[in-house]
Amino acid sequence: MFSRSFMSIRGELIPYLVRKQFSAPSSSQLSKADANEDQKRGPKSIDIFSFAKEDDLLNLAREKSFWNDHHGDMNDPYHGTKLRCYVHIMKEGICYRVNTLASYIEANRQAPKFMPALSQEESLIHPSAQIADTSMIGADSMVGYMTKVAENTSIKRSIIGASCTVKEKVKIANSIIMQNVTFEEGCCIQGSVICSGAVIEKGADLKDCLVGSTQCVDAKSKHVNEVIVGNDRLMEI
Repeated sequence: MFSRSFMSIRGELIPYLVRKQFSAPSSSQLSKADANEDQKRGPKSIDIFSFAKEDDLLNLAREKSFWNDHHGDMNDPYHGTKLRCYVHIMKEGICYRVNTLASYIEANRQAPKFMPALSQEESLIHPSAQIADTSMIGADSMVGYMTKVAENTSIKRSIIGASCTVKEKVKIANSIIMQNVTFEEGCCIQGSVICSGAVIEKGADLKDCLVGSTQCVDAKSKHVNEVIVGNDRLMEI
C-alpha cells in the first residue's frame, strides 16, 4: 500500500489496516462476474485490496490442494481473504525486537559486537570512508560508505551512516547517525538519533535528542531531550 499522507506506522498505518480487515471486500476480491458488474457502476478509489495481487498458478495450486489453514468449517483457506499475517520463527542467529526508540538505539549500539560473527570480511569502518589521521574512532563504532571524518574529531559508541560529513572538532558519543548528515565544526552530540539529510550547524550541542530527516539545527544552539522535526510532520518516540 502506498500513501504519502501516512507519517506514522503505529499512529496511522496500523489503525488503517485494522479497520480494513473488517471492511467489505472490494472488486479485487470478488469473482470475475461480480467484479465486471461492479466496474460498470463506476470507478472506485484505490484501497489496500488493490495492491493484494495473487498469482493465478498459486491460486490453482491452492484450489487443487486439500490443505487448509483452519479447522471447523468448509470455507476456503484464509476464508477467502487476501490479507494475511506471516511470522518468521528465529531458530538461530541474532534477533532483536525493536519497537521503541530506546530499543532501536540499543540494537544499533550492539551492532559492532555482532559484525564479526555475521561477516568476517566486513569492516566496522568502510574502506571508502575518508578518516583523518588525527581523528579518534572507538573500536565500538561504525563508519559507513563514503563518509568523511575531519581532523580532531571524536566518535565513541556510535553508528555513522553512509555519505556523512563530520568536520573538525566534532564530538559524537552514544549516538546513531543516518545517511547524508552534515556536522559543522565544533558540534557535540550525545545519546541522540540524527535522521537522514539533517544539518547540524557550527557549535550546536545536542544531548538525548531526536532530529528528524532534512532538519537543520541552528549554530551554537543547545538542546536537551528534545524532538526536532518540522511543524508539518509527525514522529513517534
